[in-house]
Amino acid sequence: MALKPLTRDKLQSVGTAAVAAALSARGLPDRRIEGLRPLAPSQDPLVGEAGLALEHCRAGAILVVETGKPLAPMALLARRGVAGIVSAGPLREPAEIVRRGLPAYHRLAGPAKPLSITSGEVLVGDRLGVIAIPAHLADEIAAEAADALAFEAFTAEQVDAGGGVYGLHIPSGDQARVAFAAWRKLRGR
Repeated sequence: MALKPLTRDKLQSVGTAAVAAALSARGLPDRRIEGLRPLAPSQDPLVGEAGLALEHCRAGAILVVETGKPLAPMALLARRGVAGIVSAGPLREPAEIVRRGLPAYHRLAGPAKPLSITSGEVLVGDRLGVIAIPAHLADEIAAEAADALAFEAFTAEQVDAGGGVYGLHIPSGDQARVAFAAWRKLRGR
């Protein structure tokens, strides 16, 4: 199942903390991939389906590289349309990866251990690291995370305007739902 463009856009805008919160709200465990760091601090967010081998990566996929496996040449990754790289070990040629603008995450040190990523899972990466979403939940998690962030923005705006948080901090009251719906319509969120 291909990742929908709207889902990709939402996941790029919400980040890993909001995704973790949405997974947690469903009772799912934290799916952060331990020890991964961005190759460059200012790189674009990483969002795409995991591909465990280059030949299985379609355009927009994230190439997952296990320890000891060589990374394909950058030209080949570009031709395949790979959207990013997640590596269990340090990446070679980091300057070339950064120059091409390819978001990449890797483990710099520590014992080599495999990544707990399965093919097709949706990966989201930002400055905090990388988190995996079960593919069948990607649309719902993206929507829930975006809704939660929109509600946080709504609440902050209400407080900044001098309002209290009573009735807003729990988005279950009718008054809060009506006010939030009107705010979203006005803001196009």
